Amino acid sequence: MAKIVLLSLPAFGHVNPESTIMAELVRRGHEVVACNDAEFASRFEAVGATFLPYPKAISLGDLTQALADGNLIAAYDLILRATEPLTDFCLAELPRLAPDVVVYDATCLWGEIAARRLGLKAVSISPFFVFELFRHLIGPREFLGHAWNFVPRLPALALDWLRLLRFGVRNLPLRSPMFPMRGERTLLLTSRELHPASPLFKGPHFVFVGPSIDPTTRPDRFDFDRLDGRPVVYLSLGTVHFTNDRFFNEAMAALADFPAQFLLSAGRGTDVSRFAGVPGNFIVEETFPQLGVLERASLFITHGGLNSLHEGLWYGVPMVIVPQQFEQLRNALTAGKGGAAIVLDGECYGRPVSGTQLRAAVEAAFADQTLRFRARALGQSLRDAGGFRAAASEIEAVAAG
Repeated sequence: MAKIVLLSLPAFGHVNPESTIMAELVRRGHEVVACNDAEFASRFEAVGATFLPYPKAISLGDLTQALADGNLIAAYDLILRATEPLTDFCLAELPRLAPDVVVYDATCLWGEIAARRLGLKAVSISPFFVFELFRHLIGPREFLGHAWNFVPRLPALALDWLRLLRFGVRNLPLRSPMFPMRGERTLLLTSRELHPASPLFKGPHFVFVGPSIDPTTRPDRFDFDRLDGRPVVYLSLGTVHFTNDRFFNEAMAALADFPAQFLLSAGRGTDVSRFAGVPGNFIVEETFPQLGVLERASLFITHGGLNSLHEGLWYGVPMVIVPQQFEQLRNALTAGKGGAAIVLDGECYGRPVSGTQLRAAVEAAFADQTLRFRARALGQSLRDAGGFRAAASEIEAVAAG
């Protein structure tokens, strides 16, 4: 039996796949200690892990606020500021815990720095695509957008990096691309067929294990008897961009007479009564059991977060993707190139997607049966990669090596 310590990020898009992998390791008899913001204690304890809270340094609310307008630089700034106190936390706790292997989220600088400094075996989990700046930039608009957000933050970012020098220059991840953080193995939670090509993948360092999907680890519930037999369309902007009520209202107005039943996820912890006059073909809830809904869905209207993209493809569901920021746009264009999605990219460029545009895309998606065929083919590539079981086996191999 191995002892495994997970250093995670307080974001559902990261916690969901990582908790599923940890659940598999617990089932195999390993001892798992999961570290994250206290808000996620119940999620990890439910899968059999011991939970150890971070000191107050970064939270789901912080990340939600930073990403609300699609500003990835703001999120990077937040992660960088959290790195110093969380590295101190890791350097104090990891020697006491004495893990056989440290597993850290691919955004957790503190995980890579602490593992290097302590000489511990390490595995990184990346629930997002590897982004190489000059290979994957969509165009000048994205470059200018990042530059516009980056320049005002440059003094603070530089100061935060200088603070990290006390952990030793050789322990800092000074490479390009910086993300994902690297371990002895870096597990990419996608398939090689779906991920944009890169020369980085020629060696054994990166391992494609597919998405970490297990419905039994998800706590949300829904009475599926409320479905009335019409085609099901699931509409969700994920766990960060659910505040885009303008888009939700446009969708309800434009699709009120469409011959389908729409399940609209309004956002965990929000007041669904904020929507007046919900059409009869819409059911609005804070959240739905996304995997259970997608198993029954004919179409998925999504923001294009990678977990949502994977889960839609896993069940062979064609998509209309309305990305809210450029990382999601890259995900969306990958699915569009694979023939599984229609992409409405206006929101990324400050041009709100209208109800008329959405209605036209939904009609086109229902009319084009090749979208479902391609979604199923890409979904099979994800299933063939192995998923949470393959990820757990890779972690075991490093722990035993």
